[in-house]
Amino acid sequence: MVFFQVCGYWLVPVLLGMTGNGIYADPPAAKPIQDEFVDVLGERFRWPSSDNCKAVVLIFIGYDCPISNGYAPEVIRLCKEYTAKGVAFCVVYADADIPIEQARQHAKEYGYNCPAILDPQMTLVRKVGATVKPEAAVLSPQGELLYRGRINNLYIDYGKKRPQPTQHDLKEALEAVLANKPVPVTRTRAIGCYIDVPDKKP
Repeated sequence: MVFFQVCGYWLVPVLLGMTGNGIYADPPAAKPIQDEFVDVLGERFRWPSSDNCKAVVLIFIGYDCPISNGYAPEVIRLCKEYTAKGVAFCVVYADADIPIEQARQHAKEYGYNCPAILDPQMTLVRKVGATVKPEAAVLSPQGELLYRGRINNLYIDYGKKRPQPTQHDLKEALEAVLANKPVPVTRTRAIGCYIDVPDKKP
């Protein structure tokens, strides 16, 4: 497995500021990721340098989710295409209880060619507000959440699938970012397996 290290970044948990009446409060100030993550090789994951960063893509996946696994070829293709353009890709296992050996075997089996890390405390899931597997989050080098949602519209709904996708939402978001333009659609509904986020301990 080849690990690309391009582009460190700051995360702004903009989706966690929703008030009880559904109105988003001002997001907290940006702060660097201080949490340490382990990749599927059992090594400490080092967030790359920001020198060559144009965008960061986190793909939240689940090892036992058929929809997530079905998207692996598209994730691999996008990673290969956009890493060469200065976009950092990272696959995040949004499974709190997956053993590292199982994650390693899964990443090898599905041929992920970008960093693959574990998120057992759901730290990254909470920071960007991911809810299903697979779901993509695109961030600026400064940590602004530019896009969150589906990779494409292959799935109409649960159990309903198109022969081919007609909209490539993640790709369109990345093209806009690389062209220094606003992302045309910043939120889409991803179809997949729900992420089980345990309650935080007091």
